[in-house]
Amino acid sequence: MRRVAALAVLATVPLPACLPSGAGCDRPAALCVSESSGEGSTGTGSTATTAGSATTTATTAADSSTTEVLDCHGAQLRVMSFNVKSVGLEGSDEWDALGSILARIAPDIVCIEEFGDGETASLRALTMALGWAEPIQAEPSPAIGGDLRNACMSPHTMSRIDSYGSELSGDPDANDVGRDFLAVRVIVDDCAVDVIAVHAKSGQEQVDFFRRQVEMVRLGQAVADVRARHGGTPLVVMGDFNENTDDPGLGTVFDAAPVELPPSYQLGNDIALPLTYDPFTTVAAAGLQRLEVTHEDSDRIGTWGVTAASDGVRIDYLWLDGPTVHGAVVFDACRDDGVDEPPAGQFLTLQGDPIPCIASAAASDHLPVVADLAIAP
Repeated sequence: MRRVAALAVLATVPLPACLPSGAGCDRPAALCVSESSGEGSTGTGSTATTAGSATTTATTAADSSTTEVLDCHGAQLRVMSFNVKSVGLEGSDEWDALGSILARIAPDIVCIEEFGDGETASLRALTMALGWAEPIQAEPSPAIGGDLRNACMSPHTMSRIDSYGSELSGDPDANDVGRDFLAVRVIVDDCAVDVIAVHAKSGQEQVDFFRRQVEMVRLGQAVADVRARHGGTPLVVMGDFNENTDDPGLGTVFDAAPVELPPSYQLGNDIALPLTYDPFTTVAAAGLQRLEVTHEDSDRIGTWGVTAASDGVRIDYLWLDGPTVHGAVVFDACRDDGVDEPPAGQFLTLQGDPIPCIASAAASDHLPVVADLAIAP
């Protein structure tokens, strides 16, 4: 695989002392910085530099809807989805931890969820520290989506396709998507790949099921639009879907919209009732295949609520149309020892040395999902 490594000093930036075992760190002796080692730091005074010639600067464009589709020739790429909870201020513990994870994984494209409206400067500083160019952000969310949105970054040439929200309805009064789906195009080895970042409505109440299902219908419309613009281009859909595959709420039927909907919520007139809550079937019906991913050398599948004692739940996913999978993991710094151990198949070769166990807990309450993909010629 031709890789553009993220060889920033962020790979070795000091991180705070390790959490106690059971609080997100299941290999403290092997991988965590100890209280007595003197290696812990608040990170507030840290700086990061780039490895100049070892990185490739990306270019961005406002809209790639007219970009010519390039012929693929077996290109390979690493994709990563990460609900970061918050990017954090430049030099903060969470900012340093996120940077160390990105440098360790060295993705060809990463899309993040829960990027705050006020974090543009810190996110830009992070991508600059990694030697990447400007991140691409979704449009700000309406009131029903809060102050969070999606963003994508890459060391390669990347351009914006669109930021998709309630306008997908065609109904000018529709207001039924909380956080826009962000669609971008990345060029790796002269091969174009389209990516859509998703952060679905959270919560496990009936009203949340309803809103999430509507958003999955809208996601299908966004997928259709991207395909209409770039027919035949491989597509990756990634993000925090805020649902697990065995939730008892799946299959709930709504004969009418819940009365608990926010006052500004307006269901588009293109969505007919009754509506059945089944986000996984809805996304699959758009022609996408969900990856089944585990932690390194493990059968653990959790991406949120993960500790040493609990696997948590899987709510973050990668969906594919076109690429084939060479390998995939849910990345947890506490399982990252640089060694491929049984069972086979849950391991990726990463960049540089393993990072401290605390990095995952410091960066987010989610774990990122990573996959190495190949594009058929």
